[in-house]
Amino acid sequence: MQLGDSVKTSPIVVWLVFAPAIALAQPEPPSAEIPRALGEPQDTWTDPNPGVRHLSRRYASPPIRVHALVVDTRVEGVRVVATPEAERWGTVTDFATSRGAAAAINGGFWGLWQSPHGITAGGGALWDRSTPDPDFGHFGVLEGGRGVVHAPGEGEDPSSLARLHDAVAGRPVLVTGGEVDTARLDGFETANLRQPRTAIGVSRDGRTFVLAVVDGRQGHSVGFTLYQLARLLVELGAHRAINLDGGGSSAMYIANEGGVVTSPARGRWVRALGLGEAETRRVRTQDGARDVYVRGVEREVMNHLAVIAPAPERDVAVRGVDSALADGLGPIRSEPLAAPRSSPIRLGRLRELVAPALTFGAPAILLLGVVVLRRRRAS
Repeated sequence: MQLGDSVKTSPIVVWLVFAPAIALAQPEPPSAEIPRALGEPQDTWTDPNPGVRHLSRRYASPPIRVHALVVDTRVEGVRVVATPEAERWGTVTDFATSRGAAAAINGGFWGLWQSPHGITAGGGALWDRSTPDPDFGHFGVLEGGRGVVHAPGEGEDPSSLARLHDAVAGRPVLVTGGEVDTARLDGFETANLRQPRTAIGVSRDGRTFVLAVVDGRQGHSVGFTLYQLARLLVELGAHRAINLDGGGSSAMYIANEGGVVTSPARGRWVRALGLGEAETRRVRTQDGARDVYVRGVEREVMNHLAVIAPAPERDVAVRGVDSALADGLGPIRSEPLAAPRSSPIRLGRLRELVAPALTFGAPAILLLGVVVLRRRRAS
């Protein structure tokens, strides 16, 4: 998850005010997995495009919604691409529709200055602002279409980077050698927290990709720990996998299933300060007979991963996800879902100018306010 989940208040201002307190409140890094029981899942598989399988999984106790794509690039016309630098800062829907993609998910992490962490590439070229980061590995697609997952420090030599066609950065590595990488997860500070998650894995031969998004911070889905996420990827055939940006950024789009199939969560700052609309709200359908649930707000993210695939050989009825947990932690109920709203503030690449300006401007404004108040009191 990134800084800046607030819609109505500058994330940088909030960060400047509350960062010291939050830093003091951070838990000690865990040393092992905290057991988190899961009930039996309810799985539904669909085939929206040749070479693309979609798993919709639900847990009733605790309530969790999971979406995963198993993408077979051995099928002709199937490939995975990342965002070119010139197309950064759009929603997952924006990128998917601009590419005519069968599916898409959000991509890698970015920092306070709205620049990528770690190795980032798209359209056959490294981003100009892409530099190795000792804390971030990356998922990449090589020129021939084979997928790779590298831990920090791996695949960063000039010859490896020259063969990299698309890439998004992530951390930590979740799966190594087809097994949960407990050594890495045990030392990762948020591994035991249930959160909205996004991740990607590759098969041993690098030809099958597993893309997963887990809803979280909502009544219908509490999210996954990184251990649970890693086990999901192993179950679906990942030989190596890495965690991508999560939190309010997590989203999955499937064109032949109605668009965004996940429920994007509001970010940490919106939740903490009570800003913005509720993540779900009831509205009436046209005939007034049923309620629908609007699935969060789809946010702009720095980059994305899109699945390009041929059209189905037979007509596929475009449909939306047809069930969700509406309220609380009760049993699964069948309810229609409306598409997520788009954020009312769309800054695009302007955020790369706005964020630094607010970073330096906010302290000056606060200081000016203090001076003015003191002068008023003195007078």
